[in-house]
Amino acid sequence: MKKFLMSALFTFMFVVNVIPSYALKFYPLGYDKRIDKGDGYGEFTIVNTSKEPMRWKISVGNTKKDTDISRLVTVYPKVLTIEPLSEKSFKVYVKEDSSLKEGEYSFNLNVNPLKTPNVQKLKSGKTNQTFEMKQALELEMFAYVGDLNKPFELSKQEFYEVNGKKKFRSHVKNNNKRGYELAVGFTDKNNVLLPDLYPISRLFDGVETKIEVEIPEYSKNIIFYDYNNIKVLDQVIKIK
Repeated sequence: MKKFLMSALFTFMFVVNVIPSYALKFYPLGYDKRIDKGDGYGEFTIVNTSKEPMRWKISVGNTKKDTDISRLVTVYPKVLTIEPLSEKSFKVYVKEDSSLKEGEYSFNLNVNPLKTPNVQKLKSGKTNQTFEMKQALELEMFAYVGDLNKPFELSKQEFYEVNGKKKFRSHVKNNNKRGYELAVGFTDKNNVLLPDLYPISRLFDGVETKIEVEIPEYSKNIIFYDYNNIKVLDQVIKIK
């Protein structure tokens, strides 16, 4: 199970394809931690895919939104020196603030090679994104306050068959006041997660999407998988 989860995490890591001297991989894709219970720690990894040592500066930026919490965020270490074809991690901590109301907040996480600082901005809105980065990276990271883990709203659910293969489709709406980097998965009769994940990409608060998946053999339940927290969410759809 652990081996599969690590495989899934690497499969959906944030991949950056760039000129060789700036090549990197960055994962996980987002933060998505609850920050009002003292659990605001997160960890990110940079992989240097080039053939020369690289140094990266990590910093936090203001989103310029009313929901910005960059003042509460610290990173350690702030500089990473990474050997060729190697990786290192850094930690992010968001301090608790009792003045924050229930809901979703965000900050920008900046990753800059210690050379020219020409930044290409990007909001992490889709899972498994690939893009070209010339010099630096700016990602909007999301966090939340409150117990925002209600089940998703499902409608127009249907089990059906096509050419002997069992399938499921449904509309899924997120009314949790927070977003998720989400996938649809399956568990067997022993409640073990099967190696079949269908990415939904980021499902923001208030957004509805349609899912349509093929049900693998031995599946007993359909579940939702949270990439950034590497866990199965507490919502089960029994397969009919």
